[in-house]
Amino acid sequence: MGERKIKVLVIEDDEYSRDALAHLLAAEGYEAELADDGESGLAKAREMNPDIIVLDLSLPGIDGKRVIKMIRSNQTLSSTPILVVTGHSDTEAQSAVDLGADAYLTKPVEFDELTRAIAELSAQPTASERTQEPAPRG
Repeated sequence: MGERKIKVLVIEDDEYSRDALAHLLAAEGYEAELADDGESGLAKAREMNPDIIVLDLSLPGIDGKRVIKMIRSNQTLSSTPILVVTGHSDTEAQSAVDLGADAYLTKPVEFDELTRAIAELSAQPTASERTQEPAPRG
């Protein structure tokens, strides 16, 4: 039986960036799901319970900061790591961390930098592990 793939949800409105991320993540062995706006991203997150969310801040409709707030207020998703990838300034990106994102990278992002950040964040307990009670020690 093979090792379980890390489930990554990419919420990015730029089609080229979204498709490039999906292709590169799949090549690295991740299971990537895609959403092109905040509303569909939230729906996909609830549906798939990803191990990590890669989120752009500039999204049509529900913007990235509201997505962070909504994820953090959802009992099932509240501890899912969120990596913000944005073209905004460091100050703006840091405000996303203050809202509950775990880390951020500013565009343009080097792919090895992105995969390193995803690997570090996904080394935390997986979504399914986070929803289970720890086994008693004896």
